[in-house]
Amino acid sequence: MDPPNGLPFTNEQLDEAGLLGEGVSERAAQAMKTMAERPDLLNLSLFALQCMNSPRKSISPPVSPTLSDASTALSTPPIALNTTAVDPYSPSDWERTTYYHGICSDPPKLLYRSDLLDNPFPKPVGRHGHLPTKKSMRGVYATPLNPVWHTVGPQICDILKTRKIRFSGIDTARFVTHREDNKDSLGPVVIWISTYPNTTTAKDPHDASIDILALLEANGVKGVVVEWWEAVVVML
Repeated sequence: MDPPNGLPFTNEQLDEAGLLGEGVSERAAQAMKTMAERPDLLNLSLFALQCMNSPRKSISPPVSPTLSDASTALSTPPIALNTTAVDPYSPSDWERTTYYHGICSDPPKLLYRSDLLDNPFPKPVGRHGHLPTKKSMRGVYATPLNPVWHTVGPQICDILKTRKIRFSGIDTARFVTHREDNKDSLGPVVIWISTYPNTTTAKDPHDASIDILALLEANGVKGVVVEWWEAVVVML
């Protein structure tokens, strides 16, 4: 496919991400079309578009963010994380490494999610527990978030800057869980925030998520989940 005019990426970037040509999936093509025609309603990173395009391809999270501020992102030095301390806001090691199973060949690791306590992640049973059912990623369309995203998106950035969280990007997404009985389930709207590795504990995302959810509810958007993951920094 030819890329729609108005996308915030060059043809070279799209080609490198596998988003040009005949092999582009229908949902990725639709997302790019919407981004080009209504950037106020949908603004995704290359990584999110890659996840929509083909979960089976080898994908590494890009450096380029969807919503970010480079000066803020680089202003806070990495912190030494105490891996022996018990963090009540952190997911288990199992959940951290398998929560995004299926969205790409090398899925990111979960740092925190705002529904951690209300929506427990199932743990394997027995000595030979298997991986959870796979997920795939979708765009966010026709929800209460879409018409206000151009307003709340920058305000979410401001919340992260105020809390000095080193974030590399903010996406919106919905995740489909593909169950073994072939009854797929579409999850809630997700504010998907990537942070630089080893720069924050789960407590900071927990506190920031409270502010983000309050902001969304004040703008008529309810039922959203804020999920945080650690991005890979590639040195060029």
